[in-house]
Amino acid sequence: MTGDSIPSFAKMLFFGEVEENQLFPYPLFSDKQKELAVEIINSVQSLAKDSFDSEKFDQTEEIPAEVLEQLSQMGLCGLTVPEEFGGMELDPSLNARVFSEISGSDGSIATTLGAHQSIGYKALINEGTKEQKEKWLPQLASGEKWAAFCLTEPGSGSDAYSIKTKAVDNGDKTYSISGQKLWITNAGIADFFTVFCKTDHEEKDGTKKQKISCFIVEKGMKGVSVGEKEKKMGIRGSDTRAVFFDNVVVPAENMIGQPGKGFKIAMNVLNSGRLSLGSGAVGGMKTLIKLATAHTLERKQFNQHLIDMGMIQEKLVEMLALTYATESMVYLTTGLINEGMSDYSVESAMCKVFGSEALWEVSDISLQIAAGIGYMREYPYERIMRDSRINLIFEGTNEILRIFIALSGIKGPSDILKELGKIADVSKVLNDPIKSLGVLTDFARDFALKRVQKMIGSKYLSKVDPELKPLGDDLSLMVREFSIKVENTLIKLGKKIIGNELTQKRIADMAISLFCMSAVLSRSSGIIADKSIDSETKEQIKALTEFIFNRQKNIFSESRNQMDQNQDKNIAKIIGFLKKKPSYNFDIID
Repeated sequence: MTGDSIPSFAKMLFFGEVEENQLFPYPLFSDKQKELAVEIINSVQSLAKDSFDSEKFDQTEEIPAEVLEQLSQMGLCGLTVPEEFGGMELDPSLNARVFSEISGSDGSIATTLGAHQSIGYKALINEGTKEQKEKWLPQLASGEKWAAFCLTEPGSGSDAYSIKTKAVDNGDKTYSISGQKLWITNAGIADFFTVFCKTDHEEKDGTKKQKISCFIVEKGMKGVSVGEKEKKMGIRGSDTRAVFFDNVVVPAENMIGQPGKGFKIAMNVLNSGRLSLGSGAVGGMKTLIKLATAHTLERKQFNQHLIDMGMIQEKLVEMLALTYATESMVYLTTGLINEGMSDYSVESAMCKVFGSEALWEVSDISLQIAAGIGYMREYPYERIMRDSRINLIFEGTNEILRIFIALSGIKGPSDILKELGKIADVSKVLNDPIKSLGVLTDFARDFALKRVQKMIGSKYLSKVDPELKPLGDDLSLMVREFSIKVENTLIKLGKKIIGNELTQKRIADMAISLFCMSAVLSRSSGIIADKSIDSETKEQIKALTEFIFNRQKNIFSESRNQMDQNQDKNIAKIIGFLKKKPSYNFDIID
C-alpha cells in the first residue's frame, strides 16, 4: 500500500471526474497472491465437499460444533488478522476472493464467519490498543473465541444514533452497561461482544450530551445473557439471538477507541462488512450459474435442450453479466484500497447494494430456469434464494445505503456551491457561467470553467482499449451529465434535498451504474489488451461488456429522466389516503 491516501474514485464521479490513473490498469492479482488464493480456495472446497451439509444446516437450524472447529483449524477465523497475532493477514483482494468461495459453498457458514471477523472483532483490529490486540486477537484469529457485533436494538435498526443501551461511568475505572441488542449473529456461540452504548459527555459550556462509545464485553461477565435462537427465513444454520446486558460491569480499559467516538468506529466496521457482502454475492452467483447451466444442458423440452432456447439464453447471459459486473466492482475497490484509498465508504456501499440485488435477481432467474424442481426443497434453489434475501437487509438496508451514497457523494459539490453562493448568485453564475467569470474568485472561476468543459464534453477517457472506445466515450458523457444533474438539483432543492429520498435514490442509482460501468470497462480493457488471452475469450468479454453497458445505460437514463419527470406528487397523494385508511380501499364490490 502506498504512503499517500488517494481520493475516493466513486466520490469523484459526483464532480464529473473519472480518475483514469486509478481506473487503469485494472488491479490484478500478483503471482504470489494467486498462489496463496488457490491454496486456500482448494482447502475451502475440500472442506465444503466433506463437511458442509447445507440442507442439514437449514433443517436443524445449526452448524455443528465440529464444523466450526474445522473452520478454526483451517485458519478461516483470522483471514485479515496480522500474522503477529496469529492470523493470515490477507490483503483486501485476497480476503474478498476467499470469502467469495466460502459464500458460494454455504450461506450460513459465510454469515457465521463474516459476523465473526468482517464486523465482530473488526473494531478491535481498526482501533484497538496494542494491549487489547495482544489480549484478544490470538484467541479470535484461532477460533478459540467467536465474536459478535452488537449495534442493532429493538427501536433502532439502520438509525444507529437512536440506540438506548447505556454505559455509565462508575468513577472507579469501570462502566456499567445496561440494555438490549437485537438480531445479533453469533450471539449464542460468541465469547467476545463488540458493544455500542450511549455514554455521557460534558460539553465546553458545562452541559451534558450523550454520544456513542464502543466496548468489549465478554460472555462470562455477570449480567450478560442471550435470548432464544431466532426462527429465520434463511441462513438458518447461523445463530441469531437477542443479547441482554443487566448492569454489566466492564473495565474502562475495555473501551475501544476514544470515548464518544463509537459511531465513527461502527461505520468504519460496516464499510468492510459491506464489501464482504459484495464479494460474498459473487460466490453465491457463481454457484447458481453452475447449477442453472448444468440443468439447461441436461434438460430437454420439445426435443430441444433448454440452453438452445432464446429466453433461457437471455436469462443465462443476465446471470453472467450481473456476476461479472459485481466482481469487477468488488475487485476494483479492493485494488484501490491496496493502492492507498482510505475512504472507500461509498464504494463498499455500492458493492453491497449492487451485489445483494444482483444475487437476489440471479437466484430468482435460476429458480425460474429450474422451474418446478426449483420450488422443491429436494433441490438447492429455494434454499439459496431464502439465504440470499437477507443481504438486501444486512448491515444497512439498501434503501438506507442509497441515501448514504447520495448524500456522501453530493457533499463535495454542495460545499463548492455553498462557497460560490457567498460571492455571487449561484443560479446566475451557473446559468451563464462564462459571463460571470470576471466576478468570481479563483476557486469559483475554476469550478465554473470545469462546468463549461463538462457541458461542451471535450474530455474523453484515453486509456480504454480501442475496441471499447465507443463505450468509454459514452461513459465520459454520462459522468459529465451526472455531475451537471447533481449540481442543478442542489441549486434547485438546496437543503430540501436532505429529506427528498426519491431524488436521493435516483442520484444513487445513477452513481452506482457509473461505478459499475467504470469497473467493467477497466477490467475488460485489460483482458482485451492482454496478448496471452485467446481471441474467442476476448470476443466473449467484449460482447458481455456491451451487454452490461446497455443494461446500465438504461438504468442511468431512467433515473436521470425521473429527476425531472416523475410520479412523486402522485405518490404523496396516494400515501395521504393510505395514512387515513391503512388498507386497500378499492375493492371491486365497494
